[in-house]
Amino acid sequence: MNSCLITADRLWDGSGGPTLVRPLVRVSDTHIDAVERGMPQPATCTGERYDFPGCTILPGLIDTHVHLVFSALATNEAIIEQVTRETDAELFQRALANAEAALRAGITTVRDCGGKNAVVQAVRDAIRRRDVVGPDILACGMPITTTLGHCHWLGLVADSLEEVDAASLRMLAEDADFLKVMATGGNMTPTSDPMKAQYGSEALARIVEIGRAAGKHAAAHVLSRAALPEVVAAGYRTIEHCDWRVEEWRYEFDPDLARRMIDQEQYAGITVSGTTRRAFLEEIRLDTSGPIRRLDMRFECERRMMDFGVKYTLHTDAGVRLTPIERFDLGLRTAQIEHKLTPHEILQAATATAAKAISLNDRGVLQAGKRADLIVVEGDPLRDLTCLEKVKAVMKAGVWVKK
Repeated sequence: MNSCLITADRLWDGSGGPTLVRPLVRVSDTHIDAVERGMPQPATCTGERYDFPGCTILPGLIDTHVHLVFSALATNEAIIEQVTRETDAELFQRALANAEAALRAGITTVRDCGGKNAVVQAVRDAIRRRDVVGPDILACGMPITTTLGHCHWLGLVADSLEEVDAASLRMLAEDADFLKVMATGGNMTPTSDPMKAQYGSEALARIVEIGRAAGKHAAAHVLSRAALPEVVAAGYRTIEHCDWRVEEWRYEFDPDLARRMIDQEQYAGITVSGTTRRAFLEEIRLDTSGPIRRLDMRFECERRMMDFGVKYTLHTDAGVRLTPIERFDLGLRTAQIEHKLTPHEILQAATATAAKAISLNDRGVLQAGKRADLIVVEGDPLRDLTCLEKVKAVMKAGVWVKK
């Protein structure tokens, strides 16, 4: 049995409790044996010991919405052209490079919300076999969408109820970890309309039912209120973007709908992609497009939802324009600036809450019996989130992948 001891100046375990000073983490094989206060005495030291003075130990970060085959280019058109032109072999290499970059940045688990063919599943499986190095991946395969609907260029089009059933079953046959539907149009696809629903209530419910019968959860892309009530009623585990826009320049939070989300234990995925990072990206500050001009209204509505008590994760949509996967830290700092969240709330959304949202109950917190997914950062991120840029070490399932 492989074992080690890890010490640092402080530890934040993700459970909601205070920071632990001078902690000791005992790891055996893939899991945490114990988290204790106080440096170990020589007589109690078994296995290798790793000391990180001036540092903080955290749970591994979890990004619940990424696109590993996307390349975070400057425009949507460039990303679409590249994805549709390249072979599966080329896309595999990009997805693998993105996965490796994520892990180096301290992201130990990602959920891929849309790739092409079965490329992401192939990368996931190569990582699981330890042929290559990367985070744990949950993959939906290709998202279900309509003819000319959002991300139709990824290849899985279904219009009728029968086609929706067939598409869902196809993704399960291709070993998807969950099902993903484009419930509205999206900003990235000009032939779709974010303000319009792409499916009716029956089709949306069928996707959830088919996934649930296979023991899988379902996620829905929602960029306006046009589809939100039906998505909530269908019981989607996560609502990606969870946009409350009712008209081009008007957002309207609905407490009754939010209460139902809480009662059904549904999670809102708050997107902190490149287009939200105006505090850090000059090109966003100069952008006069609608999604950028609406940001203040959007952030205000999302903050109302958070204050109301809806559970939420913070995700990057990594791979979309100006959103490289390794800069999760910028997305999290955006939430501090724009949503006025505390570092504690932000880290909670990217670790413990994220794990619960995607039904991975073995991680997200640093406690005995949990999987040993942890990172070590220089400084104290509970005081200064820029510490997340300074990842000194990463452990995934008890194995150091960076130190």
